[in-house]
Amino acid sequence: MPYIDLNDPKINPDLERIHVASHPTRIRILHNLLDGHNYAAKLAQELHIERKVVAFHLAELDKVSLVKGRYALNQDKRPVAVKYYELTAKGKEIYEHITSS
Repeated sequence: MPYIDLNDPKINPDLERIHVASHPTRIRILHNLLDGHNYAAKLAQELHIERKVVAFHLAELDKVSLVKGRYALNQDKRPVAVKYYELTAKGKEIYEHITSS
């Protein structure tokens, strides 16, 4: 019988997603996105973290399909095109798995 590495992301892609989502900052970002979509600068303001740090973590979450982004105009002070992020169904599932343990 051939050896099967259950930690191989190709065998179980959720292991990689759990690993990526388990970072404390990413958990905070996922939690914030439970209530709807948001963009990096606004998340940074709400979480008291630098915007470029939030953007980095959002990109990592996006790579493993825990969040998805789309461009739209914000309606804050003046309309500006920003990339809004929202949780995917898998993102919500992984977040709930991590926080329930």
